[in-house]
Amino acid sequence: MTTSDNFIDKIKGKDHAELCREVLAIGDMMDVLRAKWTVEILTAIVCGNEHFGEILNAIPALSDKVLADRLRQLTADRIVSRCELSTPHYSLTDHGRDLFAVVYRMADWGLQHRRLLLGSH
Repeated sequence: MTTSDNFIDKIKGKDHAELCREVLAIGDMMDVLRAKWTVEILTAIVCGNEHFGEILNAIPALSDKVLADRLRQLTADRIVSRCELSTPHYSLTDHGRDLFAVVYRMADWGLQHRRLLLGSH
């Protein structure tokens, strides 16, 4: 039995309305991830780029204005925290780390899917 089978068994007994509410929460998560540069910014922070300039250098196509706007929104969403020491630095909150774990799992699925499709030709 796979992890997917366990998950399917877990949701089989749920009430339809309850399941629909949970599916709506997926939309909430996707709204956060769909915002431009979110995944790249989170990845840059996870890779140790904590200062504004470091994050900006890690994502060459990103402008400083867009980065400032995105960091402000990610902070408001409690995904990123901004800490003022001698210079401000950014880190993922617990909530942000949970989200990044989902992103990483999605990337793993995407790689498996790509191998499946490419291997089927």
